[in-house]
Amino acid sequence: MKKILIFALLLICFITSLFALDSKDILDRMEKEMDFSSASFSATIVNTDKLGSTKLTFDTYQKGNGDTLLIVTSGADKGQKILRLGEEIYIFYPNSDEIIRLSSSGLKESFLGSDFSYEDLTGDDEYDERYSHYLSGEETLNDIDCFVISMDAKKRSETYQKETMYIAKASFLPVKMSLYSKSGRLLKEIYYSDYITDNGTKYPTHIEIKNAVKKSSYSVMDITSISFGVELNEDLFDKENISW
Repeated sequence: MKKILIFALLLICFITSLFALDSKDILDRMEKEMDFSSASFSATIVNTDKLGSTKLTFDTYQKGNGDTLLIVTSGADKGQKILRLGEEIYIFYPNSDEIIRLSSSGLKESFLGSDFSYEDLTGDDEYDERYSHYLSGEETLNDIDCFVISMDAKKRSETYQKETMYIAKASFLPVKMSLYSKSGRLLKEIYYSDYITDNGTKYPTHIEIKNAVKKSSYSVMDITSISFGVELNEDLFDKENISW
């Protein structure tokens, strides 16, 4: 009888292991849910710090490979354009009619004074290629049961050297990200909510970033319109054209 019981327990453990998810399974499913070949959207960012709040709006055009054009449509920096091609960023300043090229280190810089960096808004989401990772646990956030995945950057050039991602079990969509320096210091927390589905792609329309270094600073982005799988003119991503 004992042998039968032991065999049954081993069989249950074996079957359970066959259906267990690891961090790669979860990240692959998340990327599948949010994958797109192209996108265009309009958004508003409200930045708040100890001096008060500011607001700006912008339009974004993005390819599935990460190439991105942002055009500021209102606010103090109206007319400014930001073009990301690979690891390089080009910024057009309309007042001076000048284009500035940023190196990959510029991805860490603040987007127009907000708590969003250029990397946050235009970043590459190929986590499996960029980070080593493992499923470190489970947690409930705002009544949402989440997988918790811990990640360490494979390259020192990554803007965030450590990340912890909370992904909803039911939907495989991100709920929260905690972003850290190499030493493990918390830099930012990003919260994602109000997901929509368009052309088979799921995407959050409300994103909030809390700055863990500047405690009184946070930014909220609301996407007001969005379309996936749209046809984009290649001229949008030509750095010679962003001054037009």
